[in-house]
Amino acid sequence: MYTVKRGTEITAQVLMDVIDANDLLEPRFKKMEQYYFGQHAVLTRTRLDNEINNRIVINHAKYITDTNIGYLLGSPVDYKVNDESKVDIDPVTEAYKKQNIADLDSEIAKDISIFGLQHEYVYENEDGETKSSNVDNRATAIVYDTSLDHKKLFAIMYTGNYSKNRKKPDTYDVTFVDSKNVIEYVLTPGKVPKFEEVTKTPHGFELVPMIEYKNNSDYIGDFEQVITLMDAYNILQSDRVNDKEQFVDAVLTVYGATLTDKNMAELRENRVISGIPADAKVSYLTKNFNEKDADTLRKNIEADIHKISMTPNMTDSEFVGNSSGVAIRYKLLAFEQNTKTKERFMERGLMERFQLYWNQLKAKSKTKGEFNVSDIDAVFNRNLPSNDVEVSTIVSNLDGVVSKETLIGQLSFIKNASKEIEKAKTEAEERVKALADQFKEDEPKEPEE
Repeated sequence: MYTVKRGTEITAQVLMDVIDANDLLEPRFKKMEQYYFGQHAVLTRTRLDNEINNRIVINHAKYITDTNIGYLLGSPVDYKVNDESKVDIDPVTEAYKKQNIADLDSEIAKDISIFGLQHEYVYENEDGETKSSNVDNRATAIVYDTSLDHKKLFAIMYTGNYSKNRKKPDTYDVTFVDSKNVIEYVLTPGKVPKFEEVTKTPHGFELVPMIEYKNNSDYIGDFEQVITLMDAYNILQSDRVNDKEQFVDAVLTVYGATLTDKNMAELRENRVISGIPADAKVSYLTKNFNEKDADTLRKNIEADIHKISMTPNMTDSEFVGNSSGVAIRYKLLAFEQNTKTKERFMERGLMERFQLYWNQLKAKSKTKGEFNVSDIDAVFNRNLPSNDVEVSTIVSNLDGVVSKETLIGQLSFIKNASKEIEKAKTEAEERVKALADQFKEDEPKEPEE
């Protein structure tokens, strides 16, 4: 977190300091991105020229991130108005639907998992629509004040302009945003940095339209703390393949005889040796390896990877073999607790986004009344197989004790409990009416005089 005193004048030096501080994080971000895409340290491993050097990557990093995203956001986030509030959030949710905000949420969650944090920029496009963009952490920074609350002061996005054979930018194109304006600068680094204002445009967001999402309070990615374990796993698997290849290419050793050119030719062509003394001995010179010990070590390393990252191994026979709902939830306890932390931090960002959209739509008279983030809840729906037979039993047992809406909402195939109750009520009334009509038709008619 980069901080400056509130009221600090925005100068070229201030912007340059922010950029320099953010650039220090670039090597870490690059490493995290490489590991997600399978570019692990084992790929640069070297051995002696005559040694087999398989470099195998088992990409636990991608597995950990994708599993966390799928569990957290496999189902889109829902926004529900609190019972006490009368606010109409439809204008905001409609703006979300137009740009498939659920897809953007997944992209942001992926970057949060990889880097430990991610930024979202909210802006107004050329058509006057409020939009969100997932921006690169390596070229984005948010600056806060030095108060205990660390209130947001401004944010910048920057792009370096390089001349030929220059390792450092000659200039930067900087987009500066605070709670009132979007300002474009051309920043020239140097002993005394200089900048030139290109454009200045007011916006109606009333807040700094840059959102920071955190994975946790320490900004640590989901697989960052198990990188050394992943490296050890890759080396172990690579060496196991190396050993097997070396076994196939083992040196033939002959005791008590000397092979002639004819013997060697027979061996190459027919895999048979003849014409050697009866007491001669022929064997391969190989390195002994204990496959059982190697597999035990592999399992221990893999178990540590899942344990430290708090991501379950979904292919583990002990995990999938027990179908009890309680048992599965117990096995998912650490995973669920970690996901709850991720959810809590992500919800803060989502509420900030909702406020930004509301403010912009309010400025265009597309919303009515006052809004506070406490008026709504962001509901995260876990993407986990559900035992609806077990749940339906619970629903039946609690009928009359708990409200129908709460009970119906427990079923995984019900998306909107209140609408489902209304639909069931309507269908019941239609059935009663149909039965009444049928009864009238079946009534005996009085004989005509």
